Amino acid sequence: MKRIKVVVFFVGAMMVAFSGANSVIAAEANKRQPNVLFILLDNVGKDWFRCYGSQEDQTPEMDRLARTGLKFRNFYVTPVCSTTRVMLLTGRYPFRTGWHTHHDPAIYGGGYFDWNREICMARVMKSAGYDTCISGKWQINDLFDPEQKDAIHKHGFDEYCLFPEGKKGHPAHKNRYWDAYIIRDGKKIDTTGKFGPDIFTDYLIEYMSRKRDRPFFAYYSTILTHIPVVPTPMNKGKDLTRREHFAGMLHYADHLIGRLVRSLERNGLRDNTIIFITVDNGTDNGSDQNDYESLGGRINGRISDEGIYSLTERGINMPFIVNCPALVPGGRESDDLIDASDILPTLAHLAGATLPEGVIYDGRSFAPQLLGQPARQPWRKWCFTQYYKTRVIRDQRFKLYSNGEFYDLSEDPLEQHSITGPLVCRDRETKSSRDALQKVLDSLPENAKLPWEFRSISARKIRAEEARQRRAKESEKQP
Repeated sequence: MKRIKVVVFFVGAMMVAFSGANSVIAAEANKRQPNVLFILLDNVGKDWFRCYGSQEDQTPEMDRLARTGLKFRNFYVTPVCSTTRVMLLTGRYPFRTGWHTHHDPAIYGGGYFDWNREICMARVMKSAGYDTCISGKWQINDLFDPEQKDAIHKHGFDEYCLFPEGKKGHPAHKNRYWDAYIIRDGKKIDTTGKFGPDIFTDYLIEYMSRKRDRPFFAYYSTILTHIPVVPTPMNKGKDLTRREHFAGMLHYADHLIGRLVRSLERNGLRDNTIIFITVDNGTDNGSDQNDYESLGGRINGRISDEGIYSLTERGINMPFIVNCPALVPGGRESDDLIDASDILPTLAHLAGATLPEGVIYDGRSFAPQLLGQPARQPWRKWCFTQYYKTRVIRDQRFKLYSNGEFYDLSEDPLEQHSITGPLVCRDRETKSSRDALQKVLDSLPENAKLPWEFRSISARKIRAEEARQRRAKESEKQP
């Protein structure tokens, strides 16, 4: 505990030192700021993580980090990639940014993640003296558009190594794995015979080694385990089912995380680098490839059939692991209700950064929970997410949808039986929770206008979700 308190003291001192009060203190504070390695996996839910109860065994490195670090049981994201990423990077709910519906600017055209409209997490970290980089995928700008070609720098990243995505017919289109289309700091690199995830990981290892004498924020936005399912260097040439290939992709992502951890150890950075690991949304069942074999993992023997685009717990309650031997007391699990908007305020707190004025932030810092310190105020009693017009809020036991569906997650974790009518009044706790959650939902503003033209592919996914909700209501009416 003493070591933790000293680090927090110097982070606080840094804010004074950078104002010019004392250059010696500034130098010392700069050394003691914690590095951040933030890892965002792609399209894989708790149903595949052994540390979250899965029967699969593809994540030994992440399971070890969960055992020796802090594992959160309740971390809410949105049910699809781009909306989660904007929520995470801005600390703001989708209704506030307008990114409440999936949009990939490189594929669909139109609007994009606008640096004049939103302040990205990397800009906040830079304001505290951090060097910043991103490796992997971006997806929320079209880097081939002349107006957006400098988007990564404008969002605050000093350096990058990215799969940029491109419109249909472009060489970059969906070309993310073998012989991937990758740009590093604006220049396409030769990837012949190489596996994209290896390139992104090698880049991060080199970057963190090069920056070991300065505080850095490294954002690893992985491309694994996004479909299509592909062989990895560990199983290339083997005759495997699609599900076995998907398992191999997750295992390889886990292997690469192990490589990153060991590189931090070799460079003497492990004790002062906080590693965050989470996922953008639940598992994709692969049905968009006309193959309906489920890619879902198993929890307690049941195969997951809901993930991406679903507002059930399988789609939005994701793994979240934080590990740093000297700063984050290990061997802990937390039931605190965290959502993606909380990430930016937390990193700003850890870095000693001041959040920009004039911006409404929905997230709160959970840095005290990470550092094992007493909180200055009680943590909030709910977490929130949404997709399009449907909003979801939950407390420790109950979950309420904006369309009126209401579930007791302690008895019905698969959300098969909505509590309606007189059942809501069956006991004081049920009614009190529903009333409290409804009050929060009622207090939230309307959706901000979409910053892009509405696209048909998004409409199709939305209609599918609305149809699911109608079926759920109809099943409730059946005797």
